[in-house]
Amino acid sequence: MPRPSPVTDAVWDVFASHARHAWALDDLHQTVRSQIGGADYSSVFRAVSGLEGKGLIDRLELGDGRAHYELHDDHHEHVRCEQCGQVAEVPGCVLEGVPRAVQSSTGYQVRAHRLVFIGLCPTCAQRSPE
Repeated sequence: MPRPSPVTDAVWDVFASHARHAWALDDLHQTVRSQIGGADYSSVFRAVSGLEGKGLIDRLELGDGRAHYELHDDHHEHVRCEQCGQVAEVPGCVLEGVPRAVQSSTGYQVRAHRLVFIGLCPTCAQRSPE
């Protein structure tokens, strides 16, 4: 864990105590500020960078131009609502066997993959005229 600080402790507590996936830095900053008051954006950023460097959280690119972070855990995919931005976890890996096929056809040693599905969450789909 990065060197102890009230901000780092608060950031870690947010990740450890919320079931939410894919925290954007803005959302994380707002949550931490509501808990401890004086946390500035750069302190939250440094805390997140330290936790990521230690392998405790993972950085995700979800196709919305912002970095998102979540606790490091078993591999899974994500789905993001293109209307409201809500993110959900897709349990397990939906690409079982695909990395071996990619490795076989390209010669690359595939070590990881990330996939984000984009669509409408149930709420937005209900409101959508399509």
